[in-house]
Amino acid sequence: MIGYTVVKEKKSQVFEELMTYQKKVFLICLGFSRNASDAQDLAQEVYLKAYKNIGTLSELSHAKFWLFRIARNTCLNFQKKHRFDRFSASEITQKMKDPQTPESEMIHQEQLRLLKGAIQKLPKKKRDVFVLKEYGDLSYQEIAETLNIELGTVMSRLNRARQALKEQIKGDKNV
Repeated sequence: MIGYTVVKEKKSQVFEELMTYQKKVFLICLGFSRNASDAQDLAQEVYLKAYKNIGTLSELSHAKFWLFRIARNTCLNFQKKHRFDRFSASEITQKMKDPQTPESEMIHQEQLRLLKGAIQKLPKKKRDVFVLKEYGDLSYQEIAETLNIELGTVMSRLNRARQALKEQIKGDKNV
């Protein structure tokens, strides 16, 4: 019985540590879902999965990357189920609060639409690295450990993703 209590306490400590990454998990989910409401739901789902499966975590020092992997996979599964683009009520409400001119709002929305479209057109491997870096604000090392790839691979994929986005947006503006 003592061994069970020690393991349970250790799992509780690990889960408490994982809770410190809520903002990063939310931002990763936001990057994949492009919707704040969905991102909140996904982040909650990530933590539920982590809590239920914390016993499968073999190396406690890798808990953070294990959590980020769960976030990525949860978001990818969500995308498979929801292949359509939609606006959330909170985004619409926020737009109504912004004191911008109709022209500047239209330009902003067009730029945002182009960027979101370009991100979705990226090949999966490049998109994963881009979203983890730009939305999740993970370091190159954290991305490498989360995706189980080399550091140099992270850097090259991120560079190629950024170049592809620039070209895609530039090409869309010329159309």
